Order: sequence, then structure tokens, then C-alpha cells
Amino acid sequence: MSDVLSIMRDYPDLLQAAGVLGSIIYVGGFALVQCGWACGNGTGYSVSKILAAVLVLISLIGAFNLGSFLIQVGFIIFGCMGLVCRGVERSQKAMRRRAFPITERFGKRHVAFRTNTKAPKTVLAPLEG
Repeated sequence: MSDVLSIMRDYPDLLQAAGVLGSIIYVGGFALVQCGWACGNGTGYSVSKILAAVLVLISLIGAFNLGSFLIQVGFIIFGCMGLVCRGVERSQKAMRRRAFPITERFGKRHVAFRTNTKAPKTVLAPLEG
């Protein structure tokens, strides 16, 4: 492991270029979200932040800074957590669609309750608009 680090330290220009590219990705992604051209909750935004954090982390091999290291590790951890949560949410939605295909076709408001009984009356009519 120390051999890899020493080899990387022999190329400080590449380490600096990685840090600059990571910074451009950070600032560019933030600018896209602020201008309304990208979604801050999207998968692409999370992946861009993870990539930027990895690049800046690589640049820290040449000149270590504890504060920056902790920020990058935080971005990587929380970015990965967000991706996992989105993946779990998507798979749960897909499972619900397979389990209840009728609600996808007719909508969730297809159940109407009668006042004189406790059992719901199911009305299978497509929802409009």
C-alpha cells in the first residue's frame, strides 16, 4: 500500500489535477442545482458528489489536510447511503406494483366506504385525469 502512495506522490501534478477536477465537479453540480437544471435529490447528483470527493481525496495524498479529509469521507459515506436508500425505495415500489397491479390501473382511490357496513365497497372504475 505504501508503494502505491509513494508512486502517486512522485506525480504531484496529477494529484493536483485530480483535486482541481473534483472541485470543478463539486461547484458545477452545485451550480446546476441552484439554476434549476439538475435535481439535488437525483442519483446523478449523488454520484457526482461521490466522484468529486474521491478525486479530492486522491489529491490529499500529496498534501494531507485533516479537515478536508473528513469532509470528503463524509461526502462519500452519505452519498453512498443516499444511493442505497434510493435503490431500496425503488425496489419496494416495484414490489408493490407487482403485488397490487389493479391499483396501478385504477388508481388508489378505487375504494369507497359504505356507511352501513364495516366492509369497504370496491369500485373498479378508471380514474379520470
